[in-house]
Amino acid sequence: MDQKMHELIERVQDAELVLVGLGEAFQYDWSALVQDTRYQEIEREIGGNEEYIWIIPFLQKMILQKVRAERWDVAYAALNNLLKDKNYFIVSLCMDDYIYGADFDETRIVTPCGGFRKMQCNKNCSQELSEIPQESLDEVVQYYKKDLPLEALKEPRCSVCGEKLRFNQLGVDKYAEEGYLEKWSHYTKWLQGTVNKKLCILELGVGLEYPTVIRFPFEKIVFYNQKAFLYRVHPALFQLGEEIADRGLGIKENPVDFLIKGFVK
Repeated sequence: MDQKMHELIERVQDAELVLVGLGEAFQYDWSALVQDTRYQEIEREIGGNEEYIWIIPFLQKMILQKVRAERWDVAYAALNNLLKDKNYFIVSLCMDDYIYGADFDETRIVTPCGGFRKMQCNKNCSQELSEIPQESLDEVVQYYKKDLPLEALKEPRCSVCGEKLRFNQLGVDKYAEEGYLEKWSHYTKWLQGTVNKKLCILELGVGLEYPTVIRFPFEKIVFYNQKAFLYRVHPALFQLGEEIADRGLGIKENPVDFLIKGFVK
């Protein structure tokens, strides 16, 4: 283990609280989906037909579960071990839902970009989320296996207004923030308890896609809390501003590889 890794572990162990931000570079490589031959066939079959475009997210959910790479499991396990017995909170921009299968305390996680766990009305008519219709999921699986023709699939609809149902994630016509706001409230209350406390912040793969969610707020926390220290791990955007350079360290590395190499024996 190199000196940077050793110091990071010591700083986490010494901290009263630990804040973790997971960004776009920590998310599963979505381009891997197109390596699935059947997925490619379906994209060609559907083409630009708006009537069937709803199928794609269902396929993404199914394939992400099927092809989940071991290295992500190892990385999450390493992070979990690092945070063991600590007072922590995790803010994640990842929409692959992998974090929810990694044995973290889910009351200490907020995913403001959503994912594949719940569905919502495309117009968010009721400000409520719904479970994924099992019938729709089963039909898509059968279609994927070529046991059901495309024309037999029925698009799920909102039980309140009849509008299209969509996965609760950024990209729908009217994103239902209700899916994460309660957890965000827990997060902001947790943040209030970090004032003037020894706080170790670990940014993993956070870029500039949604900088106002993690990157800029984390910098602000370090700027005002003289007892805070930030580790920023990113393959390209690892730099720190001059105003916090003495209380932070930028590490140029893939964040998943960083955890695997640094914390897994």
